[in-house]
Amino acid sequence: MNDWQAFGGELRRLRLQQDRSLRSLAKSIRYDAGALSRIENGLRRPPVQIAQDLDAELNAGGSLVALANECGALAPDGISAAAARSLAFADWATGDDADQLSVDSIYYELSRIATSYVHAAPQPLFTELQLLRDQVWQLLRRGPAPERARELMFLGGVAIVLLAQVTDNLGNSIAAMQHALAAERLAQRARHNALLGWAVGAKGLIAEWSGNPSRAIEFARQGAAVAPPGEQRIRLAALEARCAARLGRAEEARAAVGRALAAAEQAGTTDDVTEFGGVLRFSTTKAAYYAGSAFRLIGDHDEAERWADEAITAYRCGPSHERSYGDEALARMDVAIARISRGAVDGASEILGPVLALPPGQRIRPVLEGMRQVDAHLRGLPGSGRRLRDEISDFRTPETWTQH
Repeated sequence: MNDWQAFGGELRRLRLQQDRSLRSLAKSIRYDAGALSRIENGLRRPPVQIAQDLDAELNAGGSLVALANECGALAPDGISAAAARSLAFADWATGDDADQLSVDSIYYELSRIATSYVHAAPQPLFTELQLLRDQVWQLLRRGPAPERARELMFLGGVAIVLLAQVTDNLGNSIAAMQHALAAERLAQRARHNALLGWAVGAKGLIAEWSGNPSRAIEFARQGAAVAPPGEQRIRLAALEARCAARLGRAEEARAAVGRALAAAEQAGTTDDVTEFGGVLRFSTTKAAYYAGSAFRLIGDHDEAERWADEAITAYRCGPSHERSYGDEALARMDVAIARISRGAVDGASEILGPVLALPPGQRIRPVLEGMRQVDAHLRGLPGSGRRLRDEISDFRTPETWTQH
């Protein structure tokens, strides 16, 4: 058991002892219920302020605050601290130019995190990104030359836009949007259109998963007005297509899919953001997944299955470090819904096998929402449909997850 789980276990014990529901407790401390559920189940490190609020609300006498301090939410581990000291030594020994060592280290770490993002659980990345963001902040406080300050604001913006995406996946859309707004402001101050386009696109994704596709389309179009040619244009057109489909605007969705696929055929250039790789790229495979989702949402199940299958095959056959478990899971759900629409429940169950086997740390909000949609299409079906619904219910219920 890790310290997060110890905190979560004590929180659950105190809550049940006082006959409080998780939702009412979250409301009392003005916190997101989904995020609080993840804290209680040991899937999220408790923020210190939230631990203090919970301690007071549950009359814990300081026990929850003590456990939160043991979690060390923002404290770097010994290995990270040793590396930071080495950089500080080099800064002292070699003068002003030594800041380049820190900047190079930040570039490297952001690339590593962006690449890891597609196949790793989000929670550890969340902590690492906070440390990187704060490292950039400390460098800026030294008052570097204007050109170096612009570079640091760009790096800080990249770290924060990744924080926005991780936070949204962890289920807190309000905090995610705050990160995205911060990244947008840094991009504007740095006069960096590539970062600005990506940050505005992140706002669109957050709005979409928060149930506001109309606003997401506005953000996608704003991003397209400033984003450089290449993969970002594919991303924004694909986002617009999926959101138009959510609104039932079929022709608009088809047109946007066409723009995204046309842009994908012409893409080949990267910009300062997409060069980091991983989750900061928008490949033709990802475009196929988005197209499948858009077609599924407008009820064109044949096209949905065709494009989703293409994405699944590409992810399965491609390099393992580029295999996005989240996107592949959502593509599998699109295929499952297409099969359910034809009455092929066994085929749906087969395609969902790898999704149902995802460990708790990878059951991010979009995946859980996708499973809810699959479950909605299964309602009323007998036999194997009922069995699959039971499996999905277990998958979506935190209390049934095995803690590691």
